Amino acid sequence: MLKRFFIFIAVILGIGLYTTSCAQTTEYTPNSGTANFTLQGLPSNVLVVRVNDFRPKSTSNSDLKSALKGLIMVSLSEVPSQETDNRYVLTVDVIEHRTFFTMGNWNASTRFRIRLATSEGKILGQWDARGTAQRSNTWGAATAEAVGKDSYDIAIADMMSILSGVSVR
Repeated sequence: MLKRFFIFIAVILGIGLYTTSCAQTTEYTPNSGTANFTLQGLPSNVLVVRVNDFRPKSTSNSDLKSALKGLIMVSLSEVPSQETDNRYVLTVDVIEHRTFFTMGNWNASTRFRIRLATSEGKILGQWDARGTAQRSNTWGAATAEAVGKDSYDIAIADMMSILSGVSVR
């Protein structure tokens, strides 16, 4: 009887230790893929795209920057702007992109800051795009990657929704 009690206590302590001390962080690295949308108001002939990664250097991944820039570049309108004298800079700052494990769930958060400016630096608009996701830990690292992809996709959809209403024409 006493042996069962100690086993029960050990199991409870093990579960408690597991759920309160696990705080693993990982990152999903997206591929640029192909765009399903076109940003009609942002013609490629007058727009420069820049992507900055403002996350800590230990988590920064250059693949994220190139994937994000590639996705935006293929989404720009191919219809040239008639005003070729004006140039614009679209800057996307990666503020957060991480997947973390707490209390038996994988959580993910992705956040971008977007700025549109003239080539002289005059800010025409600034927006934030965000995506969050959560899944129960069913497949370990595969779940972490899936939830990271979910938050990234939600943030991309938010960003493209914002940019679809922006025009420099």
